[in-house]
Amino acid sequence: MKKYFSVILLAILASCNGTKEETKTSSQETYKAPSHHTASITKVFDAHGGYDTWSGLKTISYEFNGSKTLVDLQNRYTRIDSDNQQVGFDGKNVWVNPPSENADRQRMRYNLMFYFYAFPFVIGDPGVNYEDMEPITLDGVAYNAVKISYNDGVGDSPKDNYIILSDQESNQMKWLMYTATFGGGESSDRFSLIKYDGWQDRGGVILPTSLQWYQYSDGVVGEPRGGARTFENVQMAKDFPAMSNFTAPEGAHIIQN
Repeated sequence: MKKYFSVILLAILASCNGTKEETKTSSQETYKAPSHHTASITKVFDAHGGYDTWSGLKTISYEFNGSKTLVDLQNRYTRIDSDNQQVGFDGKNVWVNPPSENADRQRMRYNLMFYFYAFPFVIGDPGVNYEDMEPITLDGVAYNAVKISYNDGVGDSPKDNYIILSDQESNQMKWLMYTATFGGGESSDRFSLIKYDGWQDRGGVILPTSLQWYQYSDGVVGEPRGGARTFENVQMAKDFPAMSNFTAPEGAHIIQN
């Protein structure tokens, strides 16, 4: 997935003799949405607090399934602490401490849950394409649908595809359909399905409390696949986390990119 978050840095220039009202107006006009965002995906972003709000955040931390995750949102540096292992990404390599037999698997798995959790904002990155689709009906309800694809060379799995299904009135995201190639060279037309629930304000952006996977085939929603994945003690910050959080400790297993 895309590891470097799009950052818009614009200077606010005000004349020394300018009025307070002129300065305020200039400040309001500093943010410009990335040019590749379409009207449809912007509506979804706005329903969740706005991409500009997300762009102003630097850090997220949360607890999930007995582990604690810390992410630098601008650079996607990541650290996950569980009872018996630490996994990190320092911007170049993934590392595992202490080393384990299945350590190399973390290259494709370390940021998987963060990526699903941070929808829809994670698909605002450069190199992402948006395609409006006809409404898709699930369980008798029609949803707006936007298909997400990636340019070649973007992220670890550029052949993955996603479809965001959002409420036709509020534009809030309700479901995510996705294909998973896990770095393979061919695209897939077999979609998995996640329901997003329990939306809450987290630092000005609206993020889910839980994700529930469902069985899905030929347009039909089946039974839940396991229990819901829940996210607790979510913290957002406008300050960057210390880089020392993401540096591999001595003796860690380094997984080459």
